[in-house]
Amino acid sequence: MTEGVELRFWAAVHSIETGEERRLATFYVMNTSLNRNNWRVTDKALEDALATLLKKPLGCIPGYRVNHAHEPMRVGAWVRVEKPDGYALATAEITDDVAWEKLNSGEWGPVSVVIKAFKVTCSVCGGDITGAPDDHIESGEGHEVVESFVFDRVDFVGTPAYPQAGIVTIDELEGARAARARMASYAPSKEQRSRSTLDGAQGPQGDLKPDEKEEKKRLEAQIEELRQQLEEAQAENDTLKAENESLKDVQAEKDELKGRVEALEAERHQERVDVALEARFKAGLVADREEEAERLKELDDDILVLLAEDAEKVAEKLAKAQPTGPKAKYTTDDKTAFEAAVEDTRERLFGHRREAEG
Repeated sequence: MTEGVELRFWAAVHSIETGEERRLATFYVMNTSLNRNNWRVTDKALEDALATLLKKPLGCIPGYRVNHAHEPMRVGAWVRVEKPDGYALATAEITDDVAWEKLNSGEWGPVSVVIKAFKVTCSVCGGDITGAPDDHIESGEGHEVVESFVFDRVDFVGTPAYPQAGIVTIDELEGARAARARMASYAPSKEQRSRSTLDGAQGPQGDLKPDEKEEKKRLEAQIEELRQQLEEAQAENDTLKAENESLKDVQAEKDELKGRVEALEAERHQERVDVALEARFKAGLVADREEEAERLKELDDDILVLLAEDAEKVAEKLAKAQPTGPKAKYTTDDKTAFEAAVEDTRERLFGHRREAEG
């Protein structure tokens, strides 16, 4: 299993059972309501994690001082767990004489329960926040939901976190069943659960172990590195966005220039169509102006220029062939001159004359 996030909360002694061979103390461990440090466990997570508490140590610091410790001394072990109604009860066998005396005298009772969470989600968006809290958590809008965890250890502490903290009953071993029967009546109400919930690990909970300090430093370094990478990625993204906007502006200018060039070319092409059409009409080479105009529009500019030049030459030859006197008549020579002009144009356009075909 991968290393999880360590969380800690306080619980308390629920009942004590005594007998000739075993000394048992039952603790109210936790429930599924939201605690004061803004996190809670799901019912399924609590159900799945119960068995992980078995055989885990119950400890206190050397000298029986009631506080958190770097190296807690083992005074017992967990032998039984149960979940009667949405909350967890755990029974430990006390193996240390002094610890047993302090429990029976009422001096001891509250315990610090440490869990390792392997999946933590946001109550608002459901996102995985096992590595670090998101904006909903930091702003106080949501809370952390522990969906997978195991119990790590339990140590005695000095301050209770529940109204029910402390010894409730002291019974002989043979009266243990009766003691457990009274647990249901001692369970906190829904109002109590929401008002007096478990302490969490986000606040100060005593000094960290040396290895925990190293782990904390390592995680903080990783978080800082990730934050820097995020800032660099954001800066790069902003740069790319700016470059993209600049490219869009360049493309818009390019499209505008292209449109203007195409408009100018279309205008120039139409001018050449008009010139060629007029020249061919004057040369007598056009029967229908509209049809000829549509035909000329399909031709390239170079061909239009050539057609206009040839038509002008034909028109010039026709003009020279016409008599200048008022009584001039159309003669065979005039026809011959016109046909010669047409043949000259044919030769320039197609590379041959009609008479050459025969």
